[in-house]
Amino acid sequence: MYTALILSLSAAVAMALDGHRPCGLKIAPCPSAQRCQALDPTCTLGVNCLGYCTVTSTSTARPRASTYAPCGGFRITQECPCKDQICIDDPRSQGCGMACDAPGICVTPVFCGGFIGRACLDGKRCIDDPRDDCDPKHGGADCGGICV
Repeated sequence: MYTALILSLSAAVAMALDGHRPCGLKIAPCPSAQRCQALDPTCTLGVNCLGYCTVTSTSTARPRASTYAPCGGFRITQECPCKDQICIDDPRSQGCGMACDAPGICVTPVFCGGFIGRACLDGKRCIDDPRDDCDPKHGGADCGGICV
């Protein structure tokens, strides 16, 4: 049993190095336009089957054009390319973000929200600033945010 688990984990690491994102074992879920393909086709444990993310053939969703450099998560390069940028969880993605090795995005923090209600420009939206302790969902109605 342990031998099969070690072989499966080795295969997942090899796939990750080839550009495939590992999934299963209740770890980071695949992005919404992808599904988890089990490494062992005989595995009947559902989300507990070790696998890799693959594009769903029935999905009509188009890949989202990203204007943000990736950072953090299960990547060799963790930092943002520009010194004035910060790495945050991608608010466009679901799941637990970089805590589950999903990549984050590099953003230049531009203040928005707060008690003055400063709006974002260029079609961006204001999200909670992850660098502070103010939480708009828990009593922080005047929390400042950053534009994404």
